[in-house]
Amino acid sequence: MTDTQSSLNYKIIEQLFQNSVCLTYNPLEPMAAWQYAKELQQNFEKEHNLKYSRICSKTAKMRQGTYHARFHYFADGTLVHCAEPQSFSKNETYRQDAEDLERIMTALQIRHYPVNKIYGPQNQMDIFYYSDFLRYISTQALLKYSYKEDLYVEPLPNKEDFVHDCFANGNILLTASKDELLPPHCREFMALFADGRYYVSEEYRSPLGAKNSGKVSRFNADYLLHYCAMAEEYIPQDYLDALYKEAEKYDWFSSVNETMAKLPKRTNVDELVKMNKYIDNLFQRRTCLTVVNPDIGSSFMSPDFQQYAVFSDGLVVAVYNDETDKPFVKSLKKYFPDLNFHFEKISKEYLEQLYRRLPEFQKGATTIYVEMLKQKARKLKRMTDLTHMEALDVVANMAGWQNWRAIKIEDEAHARELIDAEKWRKNLAANFNNENPLAEEYRRYLKHRK
Repeated sequence: MTDTQSSLNYKIIEQLFQNSVCLTYNPLEPMAAWQYAKELQQNFEKEHNLKYSRICSKTAKMRQGTYHARFHYFADGTLVHCAEPQSFSKNETYRQDAEDLERIMTALQIRHYPVNKIYGPQNQMDIFYYSDFLRYISTQALLKYSYKEDLYVEPLPNKEDFVHDCFANGNILLTASKDELLPPHCREFMALFADGRYYVSEEYRSPLGAKNSGKVSRFNADYLLHYCAMAEEYIPQDYLDALYKEAEKYDWFSSVNETMAKLPKRTNVDELVKMNKYIDNLFQRRTCLTVVNPDIGSSFMSPDFQQYAVFSDGLVVAVYNDETDKPFVKSLKKYFPDLNFHFEKISKEYLEQLYRRLPEFQKGATTIYVEMLKQKARKLKRMTDLTHMEALDVVANMAGWQNWRAIKIEDEAHARELIDAEKWRKNLAANFNNENPLAEEYRRYLKHRK
């Protein structure tokens, strides 16, 4: 392998697509391709009477997710990469580009892909911007590849073969490795390997159901950008459990207790007292207006994504954003037009504690979500001959839970997602029946049950 590295430009990417094959582009990025793939998968499962299958690409053998595609590898051995996304604030948890490149090289080595040439940023003045990089790769891929010719569906391998293949060639499960500082709670819903494979449990698939997809999105935002990761692939929960069971056999494995002991302690007692005094003072004279997401159609303004809180007197406390962030401030003015904003920067720990304690001072998202479902159940009871408890169970089931007693909301961020999902379902039903959206939703629920 040559260690030669050269500066990247648009012409180089164009020539690579002309002369070689890109193994890492995302063929599902266009909405039409995604819809086509889902129909292909549904028809395949119905025809072969299968519960699980996966969408594959004939070309993109290391398909990356849209938000993590910082490198691309071509069949002639050329690797191109860009700098860390410039929209994210730099802090001590973010790895340097050299460390990112080392992870990419490790992933390629495990998969036996040789690297003959590297193109990427050489210094601080030589930056190929992340957004431009993604856009140009996508454009060139769309010009060269046809998703209808490229995509196909195959059955999910049996569990034993799947697990054996994941650990082949010395592949390491990073989320269970003693050499990585990754939160142990992530093991219940996902697995990330050294060669870039990224698996998520089927139970966390739908952002519009009751499962906590926020766990996945928060892991992606806080940790995944530091690693070489392909596009997530959804697998059954028992497959995921089998991966961690197999990992216990290796000397690099770290138990949950061992990992917890290594993680840095978040706050000491004195800091916690100081934090709670600050939060008490915040809620003494004002109420929080971002208990629920300002716009269900845009994750950009979610308090959990942007990490902020807006108060009734115009105070905005935020981890990263301030009055110099023009898109953020413009959106705030759109959703809260009557407020004059003043900003205060706080740490992530303070903001998390703020939302954790919010229900002590005012109605929280968890309470709002449960009230929404109860109100919906009362309306459904009046429309049908269901009993009160039956109506509660049906409403919970329509929202993705097994029954009313199965509802389990983990935190305020999860509750905000569930409220978004309820609003989305109501809007969808209204598009089919403007007079009575609940009747249309119930009709679709009964049809699905059959």
